[in-house]
Amino acid sequence: MSTRELERVEVIGRVAKKQLRLTDAAAMLELSYRQVKRLWRRYKRVGRKGLQHGNVGRASNRSKPAQFRRRVLQLIRKKYSGSEGERFGPTLGHLSRKLCLDVRKIFMRLPQSVIET
Repeated sequence: MSTRELERVEVIGRVAKKQLRLTDAAAMLELSYRQVKRLWRRYKRVGRKGLQHGNVGRASNRSKPAQFRRRVLQLIRKKYSGSEGERFGPTLGHLSRKLCLDVRKIFMRLPQSVIET
């Protein structure tokens, strides 16, 4: 959960314990009374998970298939493995043109540790 969501859980939890009113919670969260009332209903129905963003845990619409990612990583490990002198080779653009793969978007979002392993 993000810090904002955790703050919401804490404040709405205090509403559940009757330590706060919805109007006070709205002021603390800097939301309207109506929004806090909506959050409160969802909290009563679902619990803490109800205050979490709905897309948490879902794969991105823009992600490439796992098999494609594995193939690209395999090719890069093959091309760029070895000692420092041997590691210099074709650029990523050359590799993508040669293999007819669109690898730019993958490696803009992949952490370096994933590429190295």
